[in-house]
Amino acid sequence: MKSSAGWLIGGIVLVLLGVVVGVLITASANLSPVSIAQELSGREVEVSGRPVTAFGESPFVAVVDEVMPAVVSVDTKRTIRRSSDPFEEMWRQFFGETPGRGQRSPQYEEYEVPGSASGFIFDRDGYILTNNHVVRGADEIEVTLADGREFSAEIIGQDPSTDIAVVRIEGDDLPFVRLGDSEDTKVGSWAIAIGNPLSLQGTVTVGVVSALGRANLNISGGAPVYQDFIQTDASINFGNSGGPLCNIRGEVIGVNAATNVSAEGIGFAIPINLARDVAEALMADGRVVRGYLGVVPQDITRDLAEATGLDDTRGVLIASVEGDTPAADAGLQAGDVVIELNGVEIDDASHFRRVVAEVEPGERARMKILRAGDITTKTATLVERPTTDEDVEETPVEEEIWLGLDVASIDDPLAGEFDIQARSGVLVVSVERGSEASDAGITAGDVIVRIGDIEVDDLGDYRRAVAEYKEVEKAVAIMVQRGEHTYFVAVRPAG
Repeated sequence: MKSSAGWLIGGIVLVLLGVVVGVLITASANLSPVSIAQELSGREVEVSGRPVTAFGESPFVAVVDEVMPAVVSVDTKRTIRRSSDPFEEMWRQFFGETPGRGQRSPQYEEYEVPGSASGFIFDRDGYILTNNHVVRGADEIEVTLADGREFSAEIIGQDPSTDIAVVRIEGDDLPFVRLGDSEDTKVGSWAIAIGNPLSLQGTVTVGVVSALGRANLNISGGAPVYQDFIQTDASINFGNSGGPLCNIRGEVIGVNAATNVSAEGIGFAIPINLARDVAEALMADGRVVRGYLGVVPQDITRDLAEATGLDDTRGVLIASVEGDTPAADAGLQAGDVVIELNGVEIDDASHFRRVVAEVEPGERARMKILRAGDITTKTATLVERPTTDEDVEETPVEEEIWLGLDVASIDDPLAGEFDIQARSGVLVVSVERGSEASDAGITAGDVIVRIGDIEVDDLGDYRRAVAEYKEVEKAVAIMVQRGEHTYFVAVRPAG
């Protein structure tokens, strides 16, 4: 009996010793990263059925394995019409119509301008999300998958107001991504951008979500009316437009839309929730129907709040009310402050536009209004948002003709008509004959990169410069880039 008891006690001691040694070895060798991940996060995160923290493998590999097959290259061709005699155009630009020259009917030739960007298949039937500015004005669209298959694509619908477009291809066994919920996205979480920057197909960049809800931006790639951007420091370059921004679970949380050419580590993506809603409308009807109120909203700054006697900057100031609109019928007035619409507290003008747009035409919008220090309620029955120039509330401001200059973003399709080598600035589309700019030697195709002391990276900078210098009487130095070179011209704005 004593011998049996001794063996039993010895066995128990050996088992306990083995457990202790195993724990120590596991801790020192780090043989169970999944268990450590579970301890830290409380759950095991999986992509494609396997842990993203698998030993010896980057956690982003699983994301790329799942998403990359559905990321496509979107190649477009646009037909551009241009004078076949550039010297004739130059002569007419500088000297106008002169006897014996410049009186012939201008001869034009058409040629194709290629473009390349990104997109991703989000539906097994071949529907592809991309940016509107990627396919805008395209005569032909070719889509290439990561596996090398090529397809011709048709445009299903475009929405310039959000810079979202849906195109479609027909094929068998098409891969597609999983769409996430951008409302769950948090600042600081991983962000993985996949696309074809600078025609480098299948490029992956990694960063974090830098900020949420960015709006009122003038950015390369175009500035849509409805802005609620995800900001990321994952590198996004020209050609990334339309590609997916993913989270660490391999879900698409945004559509890469633009980069800020004047900064590094700043890119923007359209939240996938917004893109999904737009895509569903485009797939169903080929267009997006939005509510329309008929006002021009304005953000309330601290100075503006002080000047108008407001206690804080919440809500949106009504700058003007268009006649014969739901706003006019409801009795809204310039100077009113809308602080709530259908139970939603209004943050700013961008938020206000989105909330108004979400109201179905024919439905009532009940607004809480601050007027002369008193809170009142106004109700308007919204109509469908116009798609003409009468759409004051949600149409970007047209560029002011200053010094005879008609300008556009350097990402505008019109830029395809010129040999643009500048990466920032604004493109001179045309110059009025006999204007100050024409007399100074500025021509169509030039890129304005500086006005006076203001660096001009985009249309926002250009507008600020115009406001600063349009009333001055002395000459203003304007730097333009033509081809590879820049030079200054002196223009006297006040004549």
